[in-house]
Amino acid sequence: MQESHREFLGNECWELLRQLAPARFRASRSTLLRQDSSASCVVLLENGSVMVTADGPRGGEQLLAVRGRGELLGEMSVLADARRSATVRTLEPCQVRIILAEDFTKFAETHGLLRPLLRHSYSRLREADQTRLELATGSVALRLAGLLTRLSELPTPGDSFRIGLPQEDLARLVGASRNAVGGVLREWGQQGWLTTAPGGGVTVTDLVALHAHATAQ
Repeated sequence: MQESHREFLGNECWELLRQLAPARFRASRSTLLRQDSSASCVVLLENGSVMVTADGPRGGEQLLAVRGRGELLGEMSVLADARRSATVRTLEPCQVRIILAEDFTKFAETHGLLRPLLRHSYSRLREADQTRLELATGSVALRLAGLLTRLSELPTPGDSFRIGLPQEDLARLVGASRNAVGGVLREWGQQGWLTTAPGGGVTVTDLVALHAHATAQ
């Protein structure tokens, strides 16, 4: 898993960043940042998880990344004084801090963070490129396994975890039909690698096994 901004910057710097704005709460499926909008703020994600998407070449929404607690969102658009390159939405209720662009820029300059943040951002761009390649060339099973891996944030590979997204959202994020995704989930359910809930969402019990199965196809 990629190093978070909190890990990258260190706890002392992170705590100073937190002091720049009060804590706020956002419900699941809230839009935190919108593609092509002006970069007026940076979002510090304290708790919860979000997905980063961009409009695809054919008009569809394309998944770029999934981010969890300890992340900064939209920081490079602020530092480059550019419009947003992606949309960020919450996957669950989140606690965030909305730092004004001018406050964040001043903080970055004062603490010598411009070059370090640029290096960190470059590694994230490579991750997004890998995600695009996977979505463009992989089977539905491989794309779905990759998505579940990004959504997992597991402390260890053997732990189970629940994802509350309905199958329609999973299908949209991997660029496949709901029937195709449903078929893969049923097969994995029969193998005992996950369970599906009647109201939507899946609980993955063996991520390693389903990912190995998808890769071997």
